[in-house]
Amino acid sequence: MRICLDPGHGGNDRSNRGPTGYVEADGVLDIALRTRTLLQSSGLQVVMTRDHDTTVSLPARMAYAVAQDADIFISIHTDAYSDPRAHGCTVFCSVRDDQSRNLAVAIEQALRNVGRPSRGVRTRVLADGRDYYYVIREARMPSVLVECGFHTNPTEEALLKTPEFRQLIAIALADGIKAFAGPQIPDVIPVLLDGELQPVTGRLIGDITYAPVRALAEALGLMVVWDEKQRLVRLISSQK
Repeated sequence: MRICLDPGHGGNDRSNRGPTGYVEADGVLDIALRTRTLLQSSGLQVVMTRDHDTTVSLPARMAYAVAQDADIFISIHTDAYSDPRAHGCTVFCSVRDDQSRNLAVAIEQALRNVGRPSRGVRTRVLADGRDYYYVIREARMPSVLVECGFHTNPTEEALLKTPEFRQLIAIALADGIKAFAGPQIPDVIPVLLDGELQPVTGRLIGDITYAPVRALAEALGLMVVWDEKQRLVRLISSQK
């Protein structure tokens, strides 16, 4: 499964700020990057509409997800309201797409599981009944928009400014996405040395093939030594 993470705003769209300096564009980018790392470590393929502070239009975000053959789309934001007491996470889904709702439910439950107050799974529509949010309305795959908290709430803004809290939100997002995606079994990749099949296999995760260091090194005639003190692997050539 290929996941498209969409950190909201960015570039020339940096006006959404908390009362003491939190910038939504920066906060949600950090959350998305952390979520990408967690998902990739679980064998899921991840693409992002932006991975640095740049301007990306809403149509460009959706076009990118389609071009990348994304199976699901998660737009990541933090919320704002005139009343600073407003707090909690909200997950918006499509009013028409059951899979969008299923994805939203999985993410909302994961946010609850890490102890975040939730405003629930919600829909928002235009006067004609279509989904309000462009990234949900125009999506060609299950799409949700996650509000990870209110940056206008002093308590939640203070949390959003800490890497520990952003990591907690990333864990919840990754857990929810994985719950929706189900078990992902990496492709097994055979390894050949000079045309001969070796007794070690690789695992294709995303676009990278991983293989056990010891088995592969020994197949290449190298000595493998684990240095417990320095926490590193030493490969020693027999020629030395």
